[in-house]
Amino acid sequence: MTEEVDSGKATDMAQEARAERAAEQVPASGDEPAAKRARVEGAEQPAAAEASRESGGSDGAATSAAPQPAAAKSGSPSPPPTLPAQSGSALSAAFSEDKGCRQTMEDVCVMQLDARPGGAPAGCRLSHFSVFDGHGGAQCASFAAAGLHAAVLKAGLLSKGLGADGKPDAKACKAAVVEGFKSTDELLLKECAAKQWADGACAVAVWVLQELVLVANVGDAKCVLARLPDKPPAGSAAPAKPKALVLTKEHTALLERQRIEKAGGTVVDGRLAGRIQIARSFGDAAFKKLGCSSSPDVTAFPLTGRDCFLLLGCDGFWGVFGAQEAVDTAQALLAEGQAPKAVTNRLLNIAIREKRCKDNCSVLLVRFGA
Repeated sequence: MTEEVDSGKATDMAQEARAERAAEQVPASGDEPAAKRARVEGAEQPAAAEASRESGGSDGAATSAAPQPAAAKSGSPSPPPTLPAQSGSALSAAFSEDKGCRQTMEDVCVMQLDARPGGAPAGCRLSHFSVFDGHGGAQCASFAAAGLHAAVLKAGLLSKGLGADGKPDAKACKAAVVEGFKSTDELLLKECAAKQWADGACAVAVWVLQELVLVANVGDAKCVLARLPDKPPAGSAAPAKPKALVLTKEHTALLERQRIEKAGGTVVDGRLAGRIQIARSFGDAAFKKLGCSSSPDVTAFPLTGRDCFLLLGCDGFWGVFGAQEAVDTAQALLAEGQAPKAVTNRLLNIAIREKRCKDNCSVLLVRFGA
């Protein structure tokens, strides 16, 4: 379901009315339109820890009490289920999207505040968020969005990544994410062959497991972390502002020329085989033997009290918003007491109405703390 952007006073009224509805969406099966999606009930979850960004190794965090799993259903989301009392800061999220000047909407957003499977270990906290940016159609974006989380779980996110003590192993978790991306694309390529799909999709995905955050991407979809500085500015009475940290890598053919040529492909005029700019994606079956990869870059870090929120977005959004600009705008709105949904609505309005984004535009906010 595409949320259209209003203007003027009508926008403000609509944002206020929708502010409390952080609509969670999980796309339907891959052969259905991207706009036809199932919604999942939301639930606030605990999150707090000590942290610094890392490239690998094993990291753990304190286990918090486990909430009750949310049930998937179609239609508008029901009120979030009541959760047991828990320590730590809350986690909330929302997204907004618009097709811009395009004829069709090819982005798919996924938001699961409670992403635990049945039979998850006691005390497990798991959330999942992602943005899939389709190109040439929405089939691959919808298919990957519907299956990625399950594939990552099957690859061992919990069975291998969560120790008996309830602490996540960052290295094992990252390996599960990489394997989940690859296995999802393998299944997708079979669908592409059977149904003659020729489209593809970039993606950025986040998992919050206990106190560990995992961020993965293929293509040019991006995730930015808003983190407060270690120390407040000297001599300033004003509250410190969070800095934007880009957690993803951009995978363009020009940047990945060496890998592409090693795989037997070519880069012509900055494009893979002279045709597409991105070098990693889901689908794009015609380019998989020419160096296009579905292997993501993955970043893992444990949360700290300095981590304010994440912003996930497609290239349409990041094409008109700088990372620090988006963080500053979101932080100012949150400081005013705006709910996450009102914040994403405003970011989308700025991107479409003021900055004249002409592409599909999607932005997802994950907020840590009250």
